[in-house]
Amino acid sequence: MSLFQGDLTSFMSSSAAKPAPASSVSREQESPGQSQIYPTLALPMRSRRLVIRDFVPGDLGALHAYSERREVTKHLLWGPNSVEQSRATLAEFMTQQGANPRLRYDLALGLPGGKAIGAVSIHLDDIRLGNAEIGYVLHSDYWGGGFAFEAVQALTAHIFEHWPLNRVWARCLESNKASRRLLERLGMRHEGTLLRAERIEGEWHNVLMYALLADEWLAGDR
Repeated sequence: MSLFQGDLTSFMSSSAAKPAPASSVSREQESPGQSQIYPTLALPMRSRRLVIRDFVPGDLGALHAYSERREVTKHLLWGPNSVEQSRATLAEFMTQQGANPRLRYDLALGLPGGKAIGAVSIHLDDIRLGNAEIGYVLHSDYWGGGFAFEAVQALTAHIFEHWPLNRVWARCLESNKASRRLLERLGMRHEGTLLRAERIEGEWHNVLMYALLADEWLAGDR
């Protein structure tokens, strides 16, 4: 999910199950004599407090619980959502899971018990240039606990340490101070400002563009 879009999230894996590899790549034939490597993400992925996983049908209530809140969506280009809109969003997320190659990962941020408290996304629309867009949204009851940063940090580390990508980027409204702090804490660089680039409820907003290169991440002290 970008920070603007609904693209942004019941499983219980057996403790005796063999762990899946962190990642792999798939080769999709584009034309005779030419192919493209697409990275794939083995899910679920675990961070210190979260389980990052695909959405499932039972997540509708949890997804709608944050998607209907104005305080959550006021800095986004969607919402607050009706139940029907949340249902359509969930259906879109689940459709993406069967795509081959899969270029959009809109994933649940789950607590260990299974409850989804938000979403995080990786979009690979610019994969041929080695770029990935990352985004996130979090239920307001969990703001201030570092959950969004934990999820974004885990995915960024995975991208640069396991995938052959060069650049991760993100965008947020200039008015979204919390997202700006998160991206800067992650080590992203403010690359530019798009003036009056989005209009929300009749008001124009500037959009900030942030990015981080693979060599910058790998050279960082973490």
